[in-house]
Amino acid sequence: MKVALTIAGSDPTGGAGIQADLRTFANFNVHGAAVIASLTIQNTLGIQEVVKIPPDLLRKQITTLLDDVTVHAVKTGMLLDGETIEIVGELLKKYHLTRYVLDPIIRSSTGYPILKKDDIELLKTTLLPQALLVTPNLKEAEALTGRPVRTEKEMERAAIEIHALGPRYVLVKGGHLEDGAALDLLVGGVKTRCFRKPRVQGRRLHGAGCVFSAAITAGLAAGLNVEQAVRKAKNFVHPAIRSAASVGKGRQLLNLTSD
Repeated sequence: MKVALTIAGSDPTGGAGIQADLRTFANFNVHGAAVIASLTIQNTLGIQEVVKIPPDLLRKQITTLLDDVTVHAVKTGMLLDGETIEIVGELLKKYHLTRYVLDPIIRSSTGYPILKKDDIELLKTTLLPQALLVTPNLKEAEALTGRPVRTEKEMERAAIEIHALGPRYVLVKGGHLEDGAALDLLVGGVKTRCFRKPRVQGRRLHGAGCVFSAAITAGLAAGLNVEQAVRKAKNFVHPAIRSAASVGKGRQLLNLTSD
């Protein structure tokens, strides 16, 4: 059985983080393994507090798992600080986890700050060079490049700049573009590729980025190449957004219910 690992935060709503990643892996018939890097106190209205898992416990979670289980692809989500980033970077190297998807969560969808400026710089030097694929949204691309990213042309420029930092592929997610189709732009390999779907109007979503990166990771674990994994993930996420549901008073959660 193929195994995908997520190293991320726990989300009690089930809409993002570890919980959403595991549900997504299951939809791709990939076994999901999970290491919790942080605990969140949140609901669909937003995050109230985030608690970091102590570094020694984070390290023990990862090493105990990887000393036993063969992992075919791994993604990281919410990593709270430089210490966490350094531990993850060290162990990615030690265990030769080359099918690595970096979802660079810098701020939550409701605006809660995750990484400080120094942490972002460490992420750029420690994790980006190890990533097979990094999946920033527009705000994250801005934080990684220091430039505004609001148009398709600026998305491509940002992707090229981030690609120069070391990852083999960069997928800039354009879900927050102000107009046009829902566009994601992939840089790496021999050419730039665009993935477009009709924009779903009237949604205020929680966890869409987590689900997208988890779906890509599952595809990679199953043996797809990056372009194939991105295309399959896009085809999975779009109907999940279209059928997103309200389970609370705030943002809607993607519908990940298997057929």
